Amino acid sequence: MLTSHALNDWLPALTVLAGTVIVYILFRIISVRVIHFILDKLPDDADLNIATALYHPGRMAIVAGGLAGFLQAAPITLGFWEDVAIVFFKTLIIIAFYWVLYNFFNSTNYVFRLLTEKGKWKLDATISNFISILLRLLVIILATASVLSFWSIDISGLIAGLSIGGLAVSLAAKDSLSNIFACCIIMLDHPFRVGDWIVCNDIEGTVESISFRSTNVRTFVQGLVNIPNSMIISTPITNYTNRDRRRIELKLGVTYDTTPEQMEALVQKIRSTLKTLPDVLDEDITVAFTELADSSLNVAIVCYTPCLAFTRFYKVREEVNLALLKIMKEVGVSAAFPSQSVYVEKMAK
Repeated sequence: MLTSHALNDWLPALTVLAGTVIVYILFRIISVRVIHFILDKLPDDADLNIATALYHPGRMAIVAGGLAGFLQAAPITLGFWEDVAIVFFKTLIIIAFYWVLYNFFNSTNYVFRLLTEKGKWKLDATISNFISILLRLLVIILATASVLSFWSIDISGLIAGLSIGGLAVSLAAKDSLSNIFACCIIMLDHPFRVGDWIVCNDIEGTVESISFRSTNVRTFVQGLVNIPNSMIISTPITNYTNRDRRRIELKLGVTYDTTPEQMEALVQKIRSTLKTLPDVLDEDITVAFTELADSSLNVAIVCYTPCLAFTRFYKVREEVNLALLKIMKEVGVSAAFPSQSVYVEKMAK
């Protein structure tokens, strides 16, 4: 049976133990509800995965901290094993901290998605998963280094070995690493996305997929071209999908028997007709008699359409060409074609 003197000696340790139990129970009961209540007040929609990321590491940290405090406050001396136990419990607290970071860097966690999907630099799912893996691997390395340092283990040799090994791996996989970094640049800079119509390295087509090594482009003759990412970022890229209009440029040639009055009426009628077409922008329309060519009098026609789809664009070109044929018939001029006139001169006998 404990005497009053012995009970007073154990009172601090028992207080720490009782406080630990109370905090542990309260944490289990209200932690998820409190965090969920706070998240409901945020402007963004957050789910419970933030609370889940904190729940298990938090419980472990409370238990480890309580047991470490209990051993330090208890009126017993275990010598070497007491020091080992206290260091062990403090190690668990360090691991709990990195465990929280590890959970936050999960690609499905709200905190990670907030940084990669809703920020200025919005990342695609592929690169987000890749960055998540790199960050979680970094957390594991930092946690291991912190634990070893806390246990007074010299890690300079380990760091040197990792550095030499990393250098050897980087030299062996130089091309692969350059493609991976190029993939990161493409995802951050967004010169194109999947589904965009691009021209790169004289290859024109639609982007089908972007991987860590290469970008697949489906050409208009249905060939699939695999372009290394390192080559893409080092050459100019034309993205036709990002434009807000498409240019229609035509050259109409009429015969040389066209009178000046007919030519003037032709130009004016083409200009006024283009402004009435619903799929042609009524701004930046250019129609001009530009050239007296070898076989024709040429009229340059330039206009723009907001129709970006390939099939719709050619439908608009068809409407413009049909309108030109009608105008030529109304004005009374004919389209020219390449021709030659041969003159035969009679020689005197």
